[in-house]
Amino acid sequence: MKINKSFRLWIYPIIIVISVLLLSVLEINGSSVEIFRGRILYTATRDKDSLFGRPRAIRSDQYMVTLPMFVSEDINNEPTVNYDMGEGVNVITQNIPSRNIFSIFRLVHFPFFFTNDSGFSYSFFWWAEIGLLLISTYLLLLELTNKNLLISIGGSLLFVMTPFTQWWNQTNMIAWISFGLLFVLKILKEDNPLRAILYGIGLVYSIVTFTLFLYPAFQIPVTYVAAAVAIGVVLNDWKDIKKNLKTSIPVITISFLIGGLFVLLFVSQYKEVIDIISNTVYPGARFIQAGGGDPNWLFNGAYNILLQRDSNTDPFGNQSETSNFFLLFPPLIIWVIYKSILLYKKKKKVDWIAITLSLIVIFFTAFYFLPLPDFLSKISLMYLVPHQRLFIGFGFSSYLLMLYILSRKETFKMHKSTLDLIIGISLSILYGILIFFVGKNLFEMSEKFLNFPEFISPTMKIVGASLLSSLLIFLLLKNQKKMFFTFLLGFAFVSTVYINPIRKGLDVLINTPLADYITELSTKDDSRWIVYGDHTLAQYALANNAKVLNGIHIYPQFEIWKVLDPEGKYVDIYNRYAHIIVPTYVPEKELVTLVSPDALELNIDPCDGRLKVLNVKYYISTKEILTNSCLTKLKQIDKIGIYIRND
Repeated sequence: MKINKSFRLWIYPIIIVISVLLLSVLEINGSSVEIFRGRILYTATRDKDSLFGRPRAIRSDQYMVTLPMFVSEDINNEPTVNYDMGEGVNVITQNIPSRNIFSIFRLVHFPFFFTNDSGFSYSFFWWAEIGLLLISTYLLLLELTNKNLLISIGGSLLFVMTPFTQWWNQTNMIAWISFGLLFVLKILKEDNPLRAILYGIGLVYSIVTFTLFLYPAFQIPVTYVAAAVAIGVVLNDWKDIKKNLKTSIPVITISFLIGGLFVLLFVSQYKEVIDIISNTVYPGARFIQAGGGDPNWLFNGAYNILLQRDSNTDPFGNQSETSNFFLLFPPLIIWVIYKSILLYKKKKKVDWIAITLSLIVIFFTAFYFLPLPDFLSKISLMYLVPHQRLFIGFGFSSYLLMLYILSRKETFKMHKSTLDLIIGISLSILYGILIFFVGKNLFEMSEKFLNFPEFISPTMKIVGASLLSSLLIFLLLKNQKKMFFTFLLGFAFVSTVYINPIRKGLDVLINTPLADYITELSTKDDSRWIVYGDHTLAQYALANNAKVLNGIHIYPQFEIWKVLDPEGKYVDIYNRYAHIIVPTYVPEKELVTLVSPDALELNIDPCDGRLKVLNVKYYISTKEILTNSCLTKLKQIDKIGIYIRND
């Protein structure tokens, strides 16, 4: 039986949607929530719900910050202001479910609004974000590669199986800018007004969804890439596109206006919380000067496979910061320039998509390496993009360039001509040499980075990465699609397969004796809780309906601090996104101490009257604090004591 050609293009997205739904129903997710088992429940035995891999401590933003907030939102019916967090936190600026008009732009949160099954809803969120990245990049690549299925499917898988994507759990920026770009291209080429309007609705949705992530450091680079592709398509297909301008220009203009109005409504409605976050000491406003980028950091993708072993000490702070894309762009840009000259000489034609993508990569490279004037950073908004956050721009643009070159065999394939072979083979070898020296420098920065597996020497690891890099460039320039994807996707898979664990449900967080007892007390009494010792306990309590004073404050809780610090002596310390740690009280120590850019310690006696003013009644601690006369122990669960204030 023959399958309709247009239907064939939808088989892959249909498989993705079915897979997301099935995994959600089974409550499978990739969270590192099992960390709570050892850190809070004090047991080294593996969780029965752990199916593959192991939890990652580096995933603290996931399991300790956002996941408890997800569950807290769910059990409180997704309020926009969650009063279980500090004095009440407006979660609208976070990628966390909340019921308001803007919820329609959070597709991955929809199950939270229709069910109280946190395990199912969170699993849907986890897989839907990955599914949207797969579908969006697949559809965009179909558009750019003239419906080449191999490149489109392979390219979408590559975006997901990239160390940067997996270590950062970062899928939404590229997903929604890809959807937005796709709808723009569809509108430009559409001669049917009704279909153009439908694409316009999709464009509005994509614009607003993308903008509401509110993270310029990632949004600015990928927006530049989308603009470069759109310009390239217009220049390439101008003869066809100009026929539809009477429809396309009004639809695109109105779509951006409507999208802009939604964003303005959002900003005006939540201006107060946006201003608070914008004016914090950390992350706050910043100005990133151009230049000074580290080439070893930029081209370390071939070595990211080693990050999966914790004992391989990463050279740039932590695994997430060190992670990257597999960047092959230096030889590709030279190849595009060379082939473009030949194309113009022979046919007086220019492949503008390849040119504009190459130019945007050169633009990023200039800001990464060169000390450009500050006014250029200002007018381009690149002053908001730290160097390592620019990697998302490098990755998005270079992947599109690489995949686009593969789709243009007639233009960019390495032929048997002497000049083609000399240039192609030279570029392959030179890029391998670059990766060799990057590996050598990484080894000098951190010898332990290349430790595991021990049966392969560091030198052999470096040589292997270099040879693979040379081979990939050669296969790409020779347009050997199947071989290229076999090697690249195979390497991508083994570079990411152990990053995130696979597990079932959230029982370790919300279905334990400790969780049940906290929920029991919190249901009867809405007094506040404070956690002494490991502040991860505060987030654990939050996920079980407790109103917690400390834990994670995603922006400063000034009403609380007015009670704790009425004179504002420590405002420069607590005016930030912060992990609030309350250690064992030391009388002679300062009230507030900064321990890292995003963490501070509050040194306060459990019986201090200010805690009573703040309605703190319940205390949790991993150390005995019963010596304080104002407290009575309610229960001891393993090493965790739960107390009640009795004065």
